[in-house]
Amino acid sequence: MKRFFLSILLISYVSIGFSQTIKVTVINDTTELQEYTSGEKLKVNFKLNGRTLTVKDKDKLLSDYPGIQQEFNIKTIAGETIGEVNFKTDDITLQPAIENVIKKSTAGTLNISDDLTGQVFPDFNWTDINDNKVSLEDLKGKTVVLNFWHTSCLPCIAEIPLLNKLVEQYSLKEVVFVSATPNTKQELSAFLAKRNFEYNQFPGVNTKTIFSPFPGWPIHVVLNAEGIIQLAVIGKQNNIEDKLMNSIEKSLQKK
Repeated sequence: MKRFFLSILLISYVSIGFSQTIKVTVINDTTELQEYTSGEKLKVNFKLNGRTLTVKDKDKLLSDYPGIQQEFNIKTIAGETIGEVNFKTDDITLQPAIENVIKKSTAGTLNISDDLTGQVFPDFNWTDINDNKVSLEDLKGKTVVLNFWHTSCLPCIAEIPLLNKLVEQYSLKEVVFVSATPNTKQELSAFLAKRNFEYNQFPGVNTKTIFSPFPGWPIHVVLNAEGIIQLAVIGKQNNIEDKLMNSIEKSLQKK
């Protein structure tokens, strides 16, 4: 019954647009909480031609292109009902301007709630704990396993033994294991002095500039030899090592 009501709600949304809401609260960069005259509340995400759009750029898009097509869907993410608005256009003359909005809103950010498989991971230039500079371009040709964590994150720490086993298992394969944390070099060094973590360690990486909205730590991403995302998941879940291993194997088989 609730799904039917929400479907009707979104049909009304299509017909009369954003004026149907009586209150809009921005929850994060990509999500609004919309409260309707009926008393119902709905979290809504936005996309442009299937790619995540920020709330700010959604407002600009509607202002600049009020007649742009809108598709409305209901999704269940982590047990929560979410509305999704996808803006799209088949007008070739508008494509360059629309693409500019896409580039501005998605540059360097990924929404872990989306299916990120097949997307290009944002380029990076990081400095490891030994002061070696590494870019994504440097790692092309190899499968890259990324772990985003924090030294005070208990689920992150609990995963370390499992991740170390993966490093050992693929030590003779063309697989690079990269661990990125916002901790300083000093903080990371102090942690590693007490606990072994076999991933290549990169301090001072602001995870929140890569993932928006930021879902919390840990996050795992597997890239193929071309830097294309094969897997992107939040950690602290059962059998995470199996998911990583399966993704690594598929990536190696495609080489």
